[in-house]
Amino acid sequence: MLSAIRVERIKARRQHDLPLASGIALSVLLWASNMGMRTEDALASGYDALLYAIPVMHTVVMPLGMAALASRLWDMETKGQSCRLLFTAQRRGHLFAAKALRLLALDAWIVLLEGAGFFALGTLRGFTRLPAAGQVAWLLLSTFAVNAMLLFLQLLLAVRSGTQLLPLSLGMAGSLLGVFTAFMPPALCFLMPWSYYLPLSNMAMDWDRATRICTFVPRAPGALPLLLSAVLGALFAVLACRAIGQKEV
Repeated sequence: MLSAIRVERIKARRQHDLPLASGIALSVLLWASNMGMRTEDALASGYDALLYAIPVMHTVVMPLGMAALASRLWDMETKGQSCRLLFTAQRRGHLFAAKALRLLALDAWIVLLEGAGFFALGTLRGFTRLPAAGQVAWLLLSTFAVNAMLLFLQLLLAVRSGTQLLPLSLGMAGSLLGVFTAFMPPALCFLMPWSYYLPLSNMAMDWDRATRICTFVPRAPGALPLLLSAVLGALFAVLACRAIGQKEV
């Protein structure tokens, strides 16, 4: 197993997965940095605005970003049809386990970078009221869970299709759907795994048409979307492992 992990590290040297994962997290944070006017009220509710905006941005950025990471993970196995050589040099189960650990490590890096950037952005913008620790922890936990689910889904598609076109196309479609589901009833998000970031958001926005003032109200997200993300992620992981084990060479 350790040798399989070392092999994955060697294959990842020139793929630049870590910069790609960093770029995904930074794109979300840079998008969130455009928070409008620096009024006293805006600075007081700045972290609340971030807690609301980041899950919305995730629905646009993460589906395509996770598809890019997962397809690159299976890139060497696709090019030159090198699976025959790899399967003779290592066990298929070890190959999947090494790739799964690498995917989860990249997911953890994205979440940690977003968490650090969340507070760094608030400090730079001068936000005055710190959020509750539980709200930030929930944001990071739910992001990790949905990201992992999408990563294993895209890995499954890459293994089954033998090409990067299908996972990337589906990731792009998921990003486009995320734009529309942000303005639809939350129940519709359950039909599309790429949009699970929205029902897991712990902050709601109340827009007053008369005064044209929007306020942010904490809300208690249900555990069902998180449970579904975990169940689907485990299911996609099992199917991806089985697809690698049954892949003909």
